[in-house]
Amino acid sequence: MTILLSFILATIVVSLMPGPSMILIIITALEHGLGKAMQATLGAVLADAILLALALCGLGAIIHASALAFQALKWIGVLYLIYLGAMQLRSKVAQEDMPSPAPGHAFLQGLGVTLLNPKIIGFLIVFFPQFIKPQAPLLPQLLILAPLFLLVVFLVFAAFALAARGARRFLGSTRGKRIFKNLSGCSLIGCGIFSATV
Repeated sequence: MTILLSFILATIVVSLMPGPSMILIIITALEHGLGKAMQATLGAVLADAILLALALCGLGAIIHASALAFQALKWIGVLYLIYLGAMQLRSKVAQEDMPSPAPGHAFLQGLGVTLLNPKIIGFLIVFFPQFIKPQAPLLPQLLILAPLFLLVVFLVFAAFALAARGARRFLGSTRGKRIFKNLSGCSLIGCGIFSATV
C-alpha cells in the first residue's frame, strides 16, 4: 500500500509538470470549451498507453537481463527526476500569451502531440523502476501500476481541463506561470529525493 500511494503521488506530480499534452489541453479548454478539452485528454491518454506499452517491454527486458542494470536504471531515474525539477526551476516564464491550437479534431491533436514526444518512453523506463520489486513477479506489478498510471494521468488532465476556464486569467498571467513553474519544479525534486530513500 505504501508503494501504491507513493506511486500515485509521484504520478500526480509528474502529470502536473507542464508539457506539450498539458498545454494543449489547457489551451483547448480555454479556446474551445470543456468538451473539446476532454477529447484532447482522451487522445493524450491513449497515446500514453501506447508509449507505456513500448516502455514496459523495454523495462521487462532490462529486469530479466540483469539485476545490476535494474539498480543502475533506478538511480538514473532518481537523478533524472531531480534534474527535471532543477530545469523547471531554472526555466524562464514566457511573457506572451499561449497560442491557440490549430483547427482540427481535438482527440487526434491530443493523440498526435503526445505520440510525437518520444522523450516520454525514456522517462517511463526510468520512472517505473522506482516502484517495482525486481524479486517479485513482474507482470502482476505492471498490471496494477500501468492502468493506475493512466487513470491518474487522465484524472489530472481532466481536472486541469475543468479548472482552465475558471483560472484563465491566473494561468495566463506571468505570476501564475511562475508559481506553477516553481511548484512543479520543487515537487519533482522532492519525488527524486523520496525515491532515493525507498
